[in-house]
Amino acid sequence: MAVTAFQEIILFLRGLSRVVFVGSKAFYGWMSFLTIFVLLGVWAYLFQWREGLYVTNMRDQVSWGFYISNFTFLVGVAAAAVLLIIPAYLYSFKAIKKIVVFGEFLAVSAILAALLFIGADFGRPERFWHAIPGLGTLNFPSSVLAWDMIVLNGYLCLNLFISLYVGYYHYYGKEPKKAILLPFILLSIPWAAGLHTVTAFVYNGLAARPFWNASILAPRFLASAFCSGPALMIIIFQVLRKLTDFRIENKAIAKLAEMIAYAMAINLFLLGAEIFKEYYSDTHHLSPLRYLYQGLHGHNRLVPWIWTATAFNIIAFLLFLTPRTRNNLLTLNIGCALVFIGVWIEKGMGLIIPGFIPDTLGEIYEYMPSRFEVMISAGIWSFGAMLYTMFVRAAIALDTGRLRHPDAPPVVHEEEKGPRARDIMSTRVIAVRPETSIEEVSKLLVSHRISGLPVVDGDGKIIGVLSESDIIFREIHHEPHLVEKLGDMVLPRNLRASDRTGSTAGEIMTSPPLTAQEETPLKELVQIITERKIKRIVVVDKDARPVGVVSRIDIVKALEHISA
Repeated sequence: MAVTAFQEIILFLRGLSRVVFVGSKAFYGWMSFLTIFVLLGVWAYLFQWREGLYVTNMRDQVSWGFYISNFTFLVGVAAAAVLLIIPAYLYSFKAIKKIVVFGEFLAVSAILAALLFIGADFGRPERFWHAIPGLGTLNFPSSVLAWDMIVLNGYLCLNLFISLYVGYYHYYGKEPKKAILLPFILLSIPWAAGLHTVTAFVYNGLAARPFWNASILAPRFLASAFCSGPALMIIIFQVLRKLTDFRIENKAIAKLAEMIAYAMAINLFLLGAEIFKEYYSDTHHLSPLRYLYQGLHGHNRLVPWIWTATAFNIIAFLLFLTPRTRNNLLTLNIGCALVFIGVWIEKGMGLIIPGFIPDTLGEIYEYMPSRFEVMISAGIWSFGAMLYTMFVRAAIALDTGRLRHPDAPPVVHEEEKGPRARDIMSTRVIAVRPETSIEEVSKLLVSHRISGLPVVDGDGKIIGVLSESDIIFREIHHEPHLVEKLGDMVLPRNLRASDRTGSTAGEIMTSPPLTAQEETPLKELVQIITERKIKRIVVVDKDARPVGVVSRIDIVKALEHISA
């Protein structure tokens, strides 16, 4: 019986819901944590809607504040996706091409969050429809804000189309048609630059605000965006490598870090040029910059913030400049965190507030966000993080084959040659249910001479892995000094710090399990085993059911065969 298009859509949506909304305790904890902030943000926004913008600390003297600060920063994060698109599609950098979809989904999430910040800044939110291209009275083309709305929504549609188009073909196990995909990819590159340039022009075109009325503002926007966006991506990629079975090569992260170094050099140079011009000229236009860096007439609330941001950016630049620290994961992560926070301060409050100081009457109103502004902003950031989490889970499921059409061919990574998991795995899999007692598990390990086994649910799908180390830890966890003395011979330090005890497999198993697909190349298996310091990895089919186990000895035999 032929399957209709509607049935195909339902089948896809069911598979999507399984991979997006069903996960481990850590996933549910993360989403619950974000949901709390979203709900608090909704409550604060409803209060603001009822009472008006008076509940914020914005006034006539400072009419843009924390909302517009975050909007500007997020637009830069979205524009930075182009740094993945260019090497992936124009230069066929395969290591980055594999992860480019994460950059596109980050752009989508960032744009949606940025639009929410615009909505939060509206005094009359029921008039938001005026800002929708094609429906509202945008005053196009004379209004720069109208241009900004067009490029924002256009960039959102571009990245959504590219991501969904590629995802659709992955779902059916086909290659996307380049004749259709490539024009949109090429269009997204100048659009990304135009996106943040137009945002800069929103400020740049205000001749009465000398702090913003500088031709160097647009290049500074782009340079800072190409620092903060990739820095966030690098942190996200490392989290994904730790928490999922998706493999991201070090050379992809190294290339991103190298591009950040160049962007940071340009950003700091442009900032220095602007500071020199204002201080050397020493006109009345220096007042906003002096307020920011030195304080003005006793008003200096932003001074410690901007100097902290400057120090963070300089330290991060030095870390990215030197290959030794740039390629060291610890110093790389420190540098990414520093540049992300530094640019957020510099292009947020450090950009918005000085533009209003002093006001047209020469007075100074020192703005700081109210608790309602902070709560609403935290809610919007959390909503963006929730969206991105779901996007990432869907992308990984499509790449690994967990979300795939039943008639689609198995996932094959063509760039990897050599044996795969299905070629070297042991197909004899001993599995237990969550309710299996520890005593029974111990007997299975001894009788079959194995050191670990998968734990499956009622449908036979893997939900965890139980090893001899888990059982040993359960027995001696009441003797901390003994655990410390035995050290890594018993358990890695991260597991020694946990407190998983119980009498059944489900209570002490490691979850979510670290698994591999049947088509996973030997190179990736070696990377998983060595990075995670494990003895075996369970191989699963497209339905997450265990079909084999690859142990260290299987990998050693495969490597010996290749060398021979």
